[in-house]
Amino acid sequence: MKEPKHITELKPDYKSAMDIRGTPTTVCPCGCNIWNLKTVFDDETGEIDMYFTDMECALCGTLATAPTPENSENI
Repeated sequence: MKEPKHITELKPDYKSAMDIRGTPTTVCPCGCNIWNLKTVFDDETGEIDMYFTDMECALCGTLATAPTPENSENI
């Protein structure tokens, strides 16, 4: 088993990046299921309060649409 990389070393390789935004997804065409998203945290609870629906694959840099509670049952 390979030693896992530190989070600061996890940077996309943009050579095969695509733009597949539109239909929400949880898995990138490259097979990765780790995404970079921008979020806003609730000051009182510390939980995610809001997030942007554009996300980027942590492995290849593909842009995709994040699922939301309204459409997550369809994925």
